[in-house]
Amino acid sequence: MEFDTALRTTEFDAFYTFNPARLMRATRDFVEAFPGSVLYAVKANPLPQVISSVRAAGVAGFDVASIAEALLVQAEAPGARSWFMNPAKSRRDIERAWRELGLRDFVVDCAAELDKLLEVLPTGEPSLRIHVRFHSGASDALYDLNNKFGASHEETLRLLQRIAAQTAWSSGLAFHPGSQTISIEPYLTAMQTAARLIERADARVASLDIGGGFPARYDNMPMPPPAALLQRLGEFVASCATLKRVELLCEPGRVLAYDCMSLFARVILRKDRALYCGAGIFGGLLPAQQFFQLPVRAWRGGEPIDDATAGGQREFVVFGPTCDSNDRLAFPYALPDHLREGDWIEFQHVGAYSESVRCAFNGFSVDHLVTLDAHEAG
Repeated sequence: MEFDTALRTTEFDAFYTFNPARLMRATRDFVEAFPGSVLYAVKANPLPQVISSVRAAGVAGFDVASIAEALLVQAEAPGARSWFMNPAKSRRDIERAWRELGLRDFVVDCAAELDKLLEVLPTGEPSLRIHVRFHSGASDALYDLNNKFGASHEETLRLLQRIAAQTAWSSGLAFHPGSQTISIEPYLTAMQTAARLIERADARVASLDIGGGFPARYDNMPMPPPAALLQRLGEFVASCATLKRVELLCEPGRVLAYDCMSLFARVILRKDRALYCGAGIFGGLLPAQQFFQLPVRAWRGGEPIDDATAGGQREFVVFGPTCDSNDRLAFPYALPDHLREGDWIEFQHVGAYSESVRCAFNGFSVDHLVTLDAHEAG
């Protein structure tokens, strides 16, 4: 479907736009700036078009958390390598990942998970690499992931020693400071910890995966470009003899994908300062109920509404179309004062954790995607 057609339709009240050129540009820039191998975190946006685009833009492989994600990568990026970096896996999925899908990279953060790998995987297979995920310490991330996963430092050393003593596998370390990590300091602190663990370990550590969590830009979070953070990270690695000896990996998702999609939601009702539109927190705008204020733009008659001639703006409370009272965006949004039923609100920066977490609650679903060409992408 063409973009103009979607804006003029009466058949649905919400649709996505996808800008592959923007996604590929962000991915290339990140890959060039990171001093190691970049894996795309499929959970951020699992659309087939996204998988194929980031691969074409140079990612080294994919961070997957499930068999379904691994199968998606296999279908959309044949021959690409996947890392199974979920620390809690069923024996069934471990077996299938190894036997059927050919995955060689796994992660653990406790003895019980390592026991499963030792029972399911061939211990004499040197192509397997097991990363031990350790607790990365204090972080300024909006979503702290260390309260679910991460071994203590002493447990990390014990797990590394067991892998070396009981198998022919190679070992790595891993951490994750959390999603939307605001500064580079939590990465540097955890990398210093990793260097100390490598020096203390009885086993050789071949790689370090520093996770994802690199921050994206939202209206209430004007983050610096990733290059500024990655430059400091590269300088730290260059100054650390221990880390220069290991393969460095990372798993970005949000920072690559956030700016490649918009969600257009039609205004279906206006009640004074309240707008009810065709998509809400269940239909792709969950991030806007949490920490993020999305950039917005209003459209009418197939064109953006020029704020300079729109008769001024006012702040609106924005609701989704469902009957749930929680279907309300967390922040008020400044939009043209004369916005009315039938106009569109474009919610930008929804390329990450929108498509991947939406559902069809109450029967409302965003099922249409328009891929923009170079002319439409402006």
